[in-house]
Amino acid sequence: MLRSVKSQIIMATSVIILLLLGATAYFVIDQKVKEINYDIFNKALSFAELTHERVVANYELNYTQKAFANFQREMADVYALNSDITGTDIFNYQGENLYHGEALDPLVTLTDKDLERIQAVMPSVKVKKNGRIVYLDKDEKGLRYTNFNGRDINPIRDDEQIVDIVYPFRDQSKITRAFSIRYGVSYAALQTRVRETVTNIVIMALFGIAIALYIGSIIAGRITSPIQKLTRGAEAIGKGDLKTRIDVRSKSEIGKLAATFNQMAEHLEKNTQELVVKEKMTRELELAGEIQRELLPKEIPHVSNLDIAASLYSAQEVGGDCYDFLQVDKDRLLFYVSDVTGHGVPAGLVSAISNALVPALMDHCQNTRELINHLNMILKMKTRTNVFITMLMAMWHASKSQLVFTQAGHNPILHYRTSEGKVFELATGGMALGMIADIAGITTTETVDVAANDILVLYTDGITEAWKNETENYGTDRLKASILKNSKLKTAQQIHDAILHDVRDFMGDYPQQDDITLIVLKRRA
Repeated sequence: MLRSVKSQIIMATSVIILLLLGATAYFVIDQKVKEINYDIFNKALSFAELTHERVVANYELNYTQKAFANFQREMADVYALNSDITGTDIFNYQGENLYHGEALDPLVTLTDKDLERIQAVMPSVKVKKNGRIVYLDKDEKGLRYTNFNGRDINPIRDDEQIVDIVYPFRDQSKITRAFSIRYGVSYAALQTRVRETVTNIVIMALFGIAIALYIGSIIAGRITSPIQKLTRGAEAIGKGDLKTRIDVRSKSEIGKLAATFNQMAEHLEKNTQELVVKEKMTRELELAGEIQRELLPKEIPHVSNLDIAASLYSAQEVGGDCYDFLQVDKDRLLFYVSDVTGHGVPAGLVSAISNALVPALMDHCQNTRELINHLNMILKMKTRTNVFITMLMAMWHASKSQLVFTQAGHNPILHYRTSEGKVFELATGGMALGMIADIAGITTTETVDVAANDILVLYTDGITEAWKNETENYGTDRLKASILKNSKLKTAQQIHDAILHDVRDFMGDYPQQDDITLIVLKRRA
């Protein structure tokens, strides 16, 4: 089986040339046979025309006088003029065979047509294939082909062979001196010449095959050499050598394929490098996200009269939301929720800074207002002007069941009051941290009494701005409705989970666009 492209091309080229040579040989041999047939016919006819009188004279001079040696010598000289003549018969007008050449098949029994030919004044030939008799007559236009009655008939074709020629001899001065000479015609020369032609064609075919193999090898080499280079290049790339390039200097389709291969290899190398960088960056972001999650409270502090549940879900690996719980003493619990503008690493870094500063500053501040003001001063100095953070800082006083809080441009606390069965928005105001250096004159502190079974919900705008589609978001009203609907649940965790479930149901398959932070506080009875 021919598996290589090169061997297939060589074989195809050889087959094509052989087919062309075969077709040429058939055409040449066919034309040669017709040419030789025509040549033998015309030479035999001319021979009969030129020698019939000589044959008659030899017969009368030698054969009738029994000078057979002279007769045979003279006939040998006649036959030497045309090797296609096998012998002669001499007939008189009555059809009597006066002389029979040994090499000629005898006419044992004369038929009517044979007698007609012998007595005719025109020469005639007998066609070998179908035995038809054709009479030949010369006029000013050339040779005519007729029947016995002189009517024109189909001429002898180039591919037809004749058995013999009967040529008449008539002496106009002596009627009894009338003879017809029958010349036997042989086509042995045809076979010899055809064999010579076939031999020449075979030699040409062998020479053609050799040329075909040589040309096919050259053509195949020009085609397969670049393909082999492409194969080796593909194998090298498959093994990881992305710097591999193919040097094929050709303007053909193979050259275009090589150029495309090199372009592909270049893009593959570039994309692989970018993929490596991207994977490294992704891993670093994942690590940053893990570190950021480590900064969140690992457990919720236990407060005697307050049930707490909290969670944070980042939209990306690193987010800008943050919350924390810090136990000040047995009676007080400091906690906050914040949201840095933007997403990703920059927001995560600012969030981490604020998360680290709050515990450091709480020992030096008397209340949430002072803590907010000091935190703002540091963030203003350490962050860019276009980066700021909203925050809600709160202090729970367990003995008083009071919540004291300071707003810094954050979403309002939602307060469900059991006594009224409604959800209220607590005070808003203040300014986001990091925008201006001093916000002491802007920030205020609010105090709210929390009755038994009241619920407080702190959140970031990732909840209220959760999108269902391009035009509709969750909004504050739906959040209030969810709090009200789930207010009868026993624990803060149950309420927390129910609210998040509502938000997720609303979003459906729409991707999360912002970080979601939710803190639920429920006053124990």
